[in-house]
Amino acid sequence: MNEQSTMDGRCARGSQAHYKALVDSAAAAILVIDERGIILDANPFTHTLLGYAQNQLVGQDVECLMPPEHQGKHGQYLKKYLSTGEPNVIGTGRRVMARHREGHLVPVHLAVSEVWVDARREFIGIMSDLSALTHAQATVQHERNRLKTIIDAIGNPVFVRELGGQYALANRACLQAVNVDHVTQLAEAFGKALPDGMRDTLNALDHQLTADGGPVHIDVTLRDGRTFKLAKTLIHHLAGEPYAIVTVAYDATPLLQAMQEAERANQAKSDFLSAMSHELRTPLNSVLGYAQLLLKSPDPTLSDSQHQYVEQIHQSGRHLLALINDVLDLAKIEAGKTTINPTWYPAMALVNDAIHTLAPLAERQKVSLQSHLPQGLDGELYVDPIRFKQVLINLLSNAVKYNHPQGSVWVDAREAGGNLTLCVNDTGIGIASDQLAGLFEPFNRLMAEDSLIEGAGVGLAVTHQLVAKMQGRIEVTSQVGEGSCFSVTFPYRSALSSAGSEGKVLRQASLSLKQPHRVLYIDRDSHQQRLMADCFEDWPLLTLHCAHDVSLADAMAHTLAPSLLIINGDDAATLQDHGLQFIEGRSVIVLETEQNKPHHLHTPSSFKRLQHPVSSSDLAAAIQSLLEDRE
Repeated sequence: MNEQSTMDGRCARGSQAHYKALVDSAAAAILVIDERGIILDANPFTHTLLGYAQNQLVGQDVECLMPPEHQGKHGQYLKKYLSTGEPNVIGTGRRVMARHREGHLVPVHLAVSEVWVDARREFIGIMSDLSALTHAQATVQHERNRLKTIIDAIGNPVFVRELGGQYALANRACLQAVNVDHVTQLAEAFGKALPDGMRDTLNALDHQLTADGGPVHIDVTLRDGRTFKLAKTLIHHLAGEPYAIVTVAYDATPLLQAMQEAERANQAKSDFLSAMSHELRTPLNSVLGYAQLLLKSPDPTLSDSQHQYVEQIHQSGRHLLALINDVLDLAKIEAGKTTINPTWYPAMALVNDAIHTLAPLAERQKVSLQSHLPQGLDGELYVDPIRFKQVLINLLSNAVKYNHPQGSVWVDAREAGGNLTLCVNDTGIGIASDQLAGLFEPFNRLMAEDSLIEGAGVGLAVTHQLVAKMQGRIEVTSQVGEGSCFSVTFPYRSALSSAGSEGKVLRQASLSLKQPHRVLYIDRDSHQQRLMADCFEDWPLLTLHCAHDVSLADAMAHTLAPSLLIINGDDAATLQDHGLQFIEGRSVIVLETEQNKPHHLHTPSSFKRLQHPVSSSDLAAAIQSLLEDRE
């Protein structure tokens, strides 16, 4: 019996020692108070946290640790709890401020528990230091406030949408753009502002952004006519996981209106130049005609000096007429009134004809002008013969005019990949590399403004636009003091393939559709999208829309309802995985190479495959074949 009591006593003393060790080593201030609020005990960390030693607190009212505004209230809280049992802090925890011995306040988390010791009620309070947490939270809040101030100062709309769909942040410009007061109203405001189907397109774009990670851009026109350019970027957690998308919008409406105004002004300028050119050319032709009559008159009524004067009038008039014609050509091209009629035409004949035309000018300038075309070049170029001759004459005349006496100009060619590149080479003065960028600008004569060389700086601008209209390419290389090389590239077929096509109707890149159609082009390569857009400029009844992947194309197809889909072969291979619902009932053209043929693609009946890169004539023929049945 005595041994058992001794063991129980030892266990009790051991437990007390354990509890005391735990309390003394705890990284929190622990206080014991009685029913009156008098402190009965305090652990060592109380000194660390609040600056009080144990003997300084024992016997003191706990209100000495409270901020001044709460002193005198603790007794009321305690009395209410003892009489009603309704707790204020007891049994729960809350964030409060404790007063340090030196008078400043310390943020703490306070948890109070009620305990009974030998029929005596006591309360244990545990205070955890929140100074570091409070400082960190204050720093974060400060950074948030600063970031919000910066974002609000941005004139463009900015908003953040969490991947779950909730709008988390919007700057003042964004709220003003849709006329709301708070970010919680954005979802409803966007729903009213966006046209039908656009929200689905934007959601598909967000899904693509989340999957791919790269920023995306899109233009959105609201119901009220305003157009915004949107740039979307993912926001990531520190661990790297995406959690939201930030969108920066730019109101492009003023810019678009300015561009439209500029286009109208440019059109007015072109109309003015065209009208003035006609008005000037009519009397000038009369002057040239009368001068020519005087020069060819059999009656020698003119003296030698008068004859020279008339010759000067005739030469100057012809030069002025050439300048007016160049200005008129440029005005017609810019006004969209130039008609291009491409056909297959012998390349050798085009070059020889242009050289023959420029031979007198070369002879007067004492410049050698020759053809160095390879033997056997008996194939055909796909060009408008009249416009192509104009291009060659412009290039050859410049090569002669900007040359030296006893200099040389020659034309050579190289064939590659179904194209022929004709090069006009000269040994002239050359062009500095920093001036090449402005070479094809109208009325820009570079270094020749103060020279005696005739010209208005319009010829190369006309040449550049004519080459583009004929779906060709023009390039230039030059070195000051050594000369220049202007090259033009167009589709070419050999004499053998030309002979095989005799008796067939020449296919031209033209369409004879009767009603407008929308076409959706799917290609991840933005360069190919621009080339396709250039091709569609000559087909006014077709409106081209571009998508860079199948997911976005699916959403756009539901919104736009296109009559025709044109799909790059690489993207067509992913259609099986995505599902073919959005191509059902629509005409489809797949542009494929040997490397990306989608052999197992189940396709609709209105379907064509074309070899990539495709010529505009083949594409036009395929579009005509697929869409004419829909009309």
